[in-house]
Amino acid sequence: MRNPWLKLPSGPRYVLPCDCSGIASLNQRDDAKGKGSAINDQSIPEPFIGNPRSATVILLNLNPGDSPDDPNTHRDPQFREALLRNLHHESQDYPFYALNPAFAWTDCGRWWRAHLRELLDEARLEPVTVGRRLCVIEWFPYHSRNARALPRRPVCPSQDYSFELAKQTLEDKQLVIGMRARKRWTEIDERFASIPYLNNPQNPAISIRNTGESLFRKIVKALT
Repeated sequence: MRNPWLKLPSGPRYVLPCDCSGIASLNQRDDAKGKGSAINDQSIPEPFIGNPRSATVILLNLNPGDSPDDPNTHRDPQFREALLRNLHHESQDYPFYALNPAFAWTDCGRWWRAHLRELLDEARLEPVTVGRRLCVIEWFPYHSRNARALPRRPVCPSQDYSFELAKQTLEDKQLVIGMRARKRWTEIDERFASIPYLNNPQNPAISIRNTGESLFRKIVKALT
């Protein structure tokens, strides 16, 4: 399947042409409820972070969050380049760019370092190693204020590309772990019902408490 993200507009609104009607529908629904736009189209979408083909651990998540600082962060030339190289599946030193020390100041970097803290600190894994072997695939690619704004069913054609990437990781026998959205992922492919999921999806940290000792050790081994 051809990568649709090669056609992402070069500036805001960051919405693929094929997704415009679906995003407009979501935002109109929230506007009608007096909540403002549900989806932030001023930030570059992040349907996945990392190289899904070479990563040894795949995380399945719901969608990227929305920080008030994201639009400014996404205008930073170095961070913007990393985002776009990732969308185009181009090589970079940290495919999982959230762990690049140069981006530790971003909300993306802070969020992921906090949620991977036990892997980085207690398991003593090097950020550059994890940055090359970890990938997250999002069920929905666009930034939103909260999960309640998201549809229960796919509404954007670009989601099919993420779903195909996720299905391929099952074929390739990579270690696949669900962070959130178990029901949504299972409705995409029933095989996703059989993968392990975090114990507490409301706090999706990759920790011993959230995975269990056995799975945590498998994750460490796969990332080493």
